[in-house]
Amino acid sequence: MLTVTFIRHGQSTDNVRHVWAGWADAPLSQRGSSTLGAYFSQTVFTKIYASPLKRATTTAALVLAAQPAPQPPHDFTIESIKEQNFGVAEGKPWYSPDNRTSKSLSEYMSEGKYPTPNPGERFTNGESDEDLAARAMQAVDEVIMPHVRSAVQAGRAEHIALVSHGLCIRALICALLKRDSRNVAPTRGYTGMQNTAWARVIIKMQDVSDGTSMDLIDEDTHPLIVTVMDFGRADHLTKLKLNAGGTGKIAYDPKQRDIRAFFSGAAKNVITEHCESDARDEIDVKTKD
Repeated sequence: MLTVTFIRHGQSTDNVRHVWAGWADAPLSQRGSSTLGAYFSQTVFTKIYASPLKRATTTAALVLAAQPAPQPPHDFTIESIKEQNFGVAEGKPWYSPDNRTSKSLSEYMSEGKYPTPNPGERFTNGESDEDLAARAMQAVDEVIMPHVRSAVQAGRAEHIALVSHGLCIRALICALLKRDSRNVAPTRGYTGMQNTAWARVIIKMQDVSDGTSMDLIDEDTHPLIVTVMDFGRADHLTKLKLNAGGTGKIAYDPKQRDIRAFFSGAAKNVITEHCESDARDEIDVKTKD
């Protein structure tokens, strides 16, 4: 059995500005991830992975530093779990038109405006939702599944942490659920993770005996069971108080309310794809990082 804990990075300086922030590499703000390491100090991870973006690597380093000795191995260079790339919109002001359908995305960009792309759209030099979903599936194959197989082969449970980003975590969970052999449709869109919130997924393989040869462990002969145990947990933030000034004050400025709601997945006027989105028959709220 493999347990995967997905952790969204701490608040970055771009998170408190009115800009698109995907691959832009802003550092953590003053609030950052101050309580996160201690919160996970009693959770023993087999390995800790992180996106190479500063806000993720710094967050992951805090989690790693609080792990009991000997600290687990780690890899903070995983490109496939970076946030969605917003291309030319990176660092540009976020724009919320009253009627998004009145113009194409390219028309808005020609005016120097950057609204939320509709499903299938992408900013120039950026990624679409489909691109992110494909990258998440790659991460499942290259990062997560080897741990599933090694846990089965060794006959022991493993627990890894992936420190990533709001949209990417959603895509990773959706990618895992699509591998579930029971074909159970997800009941939620897995959006709305605030900074440093976490989710947990358990992955099991059916009909596998301890010690099975690694070469014989695959999803065709041993189907997966994927269960989302937690999503959006942020217990460690309940006692965190707002900073007296600086980015802490800006983060709660009423002028930033709309963009903060959008980035936390709470904006109600943004349509995105559900995990089972091929038919595009459901709508959900989108989380931006």
